[in-house]
Amino acid sequence: MAEGVPGGHFGPTRQVPALARTEVAAGGVGVVEHPLRAPGPADVELTITLCGLCGADIVIYRADPAFDWVRPGTVLGQEAVGVVSATGLLVPDWPAPGTRVVPLAVIGCGRCEACAADRPEDCRWRSSLGLGRHGAAAGRTIVPWRSLLPVPDSLPDTTAVLAEPTSIAWRAASVVGRTGPGDRVAVSTTRAVGLLAALIAQSRGADVVMFGRDGPKHKSRRELAERLGLRATMSLEPDSIDIWIEASGSGKQLATAVDALRPGGRLVLVALYATGAQQPVSTLPGKKLTVLTSYSSNRADYEAALEFLTTVPRLGDELVSVYPMSRAVEALHDAAEGSAADGSALFKAVLQPNP
Repeated sequence: MAEGVPGGHFGPTRQVPALARTEVAAGGVGVVEHPLRAPGPADVELTITLCGLCGADIVIYRADPAFDWVRPGTVLGQEAVGVVSATGLLVPDWPAPGTRVVPLAVIGCGRCEACAADRPEDCRWRSSLGLGRHGAAAGRTIVPWRSLLPVPDSLPDTTAVLAEPTSIAWRAASVVGRTGPGDRVAVSTTRAVGLLAALIAQSRGADVVMFGRDGPKHKSRRELAERLGLRATMSLEPDSIDIWIEASGSGKQLATAVDALRPGGRLVLVALYATGAQQPVSTLPGKKLTVLTSYSSNRADYEAALEFLTTVPRLGDELVSVYPMSRAVEALHDAAEGSAADGSALFKAVLQPNP
């Protein structure tokens, strides 16, 4: 059995606390004692410092039918920062125990042509943390050493844990969306990936506006966007936007994007849409819009993301809400709702497995 299969292991195991899928049903998650195997020859063991909860964790929590294939027993969590605590026999001098790192969310087989070219996202046998293999929402986890990136010393853990969503935002705003000086850019949703994409587009010289909805929760998100130096609005003129980055997963937001984009504009889809979500595209042919999909990210995106985060090292102080592992299910519920129990807006729920 491969490590990506829940229950598969090599060598002796020990138990670590983890947030895992317990059943294929809405709310079917829980904190369990997860059997952790010893690192294989090319693997490392990470002691997880912080693990963010993302859209993939939320769709599992909500039991979206498109993710029924994620097996009960699978540990959740794609976004993490941790410290190398043990290494396999074939791991080179880097990363040594004590090294602070973030893991790639997508891991390849390590043997094919794509993996040899350091493109695990193109590997036919790839798997993702928290989906096809055990993730990082645990006290410790095992990953191949080749999937690790060093964390700059200037980045605190609360900002380094944003590396994965920042890599997603970087790909959407920079690689796929190609935002640049003079572009009129709108980003829908003022949650983490949207905020990060807007900040990245603005850093590249674009004229950026955040588009959000009304209500107390959304008001506080708009206020945060403005504190971060972004403009926020609830209305846009038709044909006024060059590039729209749709990060909300809302059919209504998508309809607004189509209306606001100028003829010939670019629509970048980066959100996860729930099964059955309405995605109106009836006006796309007439406006001659270019529709681009931006999904996942690669090592170059992570490297660019970490470099970008060094320019805003205290960003985690604004975006991250830390929960102990004992409140992991509550954290996932709050992440799904986008707000904490007191009704305040939640941007990024993060677990601290090892207080």
